[in-house]
Amino acid sequence: MTPTSDAARIGVFGGTFDPVHEGHLEVARECAEKLDLDPVLMVPSSLPPHRHAPLASAPDRLAMVKLAVEGHPRLRASDVEVRRGGVSYTVDTIRAFADEYPWAELTLLLGWDAALDFGTWHDSVEIRRRARIAVFNRAGSPRPDPAEVIRLGLPGDAIVLEVDSPLVSSTAVRRALAHEGPGGDVLPPAVRAYIRQHGLYQE
Repeated sequence: MTPTSDAARIGVFGGTFDPVHEGHLEVARECAEKLDLDPVLMVPSSLPPHRHAPLASAPDRLAMVKLAVEGHPRLRASDVEVRRGGVSYTVDTIRAFADEYPWAELTLLLGWDAALDFGTWHDSVEIRRRARIAVFNRAGSPRPDPAEVIRLGLPGDAIVLEVDSPLVSSTAVRRALAHEGPGGDVLPPAVRAYIRQHGLYQE
């Protein structure tokens, strides 16, 4: 990727994506539009530091994200954490992108649930120094109070967005898939086909 302007803006949207679903894509698309980000890099973790190990392997989750972003011109899959392996610390990913795209302004996209733990993250001060932070909450949920944002260790100028994403979680999707329920309805068709082909999330 080469710079398209002196003020290129790149979004960084990390997660386990176990599996990636339409809710993730809608968040990424809305953040891209509202913050003028191009691209939004969707980054599947290798091993998340704050969650249980994902059920699907890192290569499978990366493959699903690559399939999911097809046809979405502002979204791009990144293998930076899968390639690095080990525990995926966001600060290492931000450093890598800062080195790779020195002309760009990086914006780290955080769901409110992740933002609640931000102050405990490894080298969170450096993350704040190297990237803008945008926190998104679902439509209909309370907008975070600025004082609460600062108390959590986020910068006072953190951007707070309300996104109208489907009310769905990867946990609910996995549960539905394990019992052949309707969870697949919120999966991109190519991701649903990949899951079936590889027998993922079956009990």
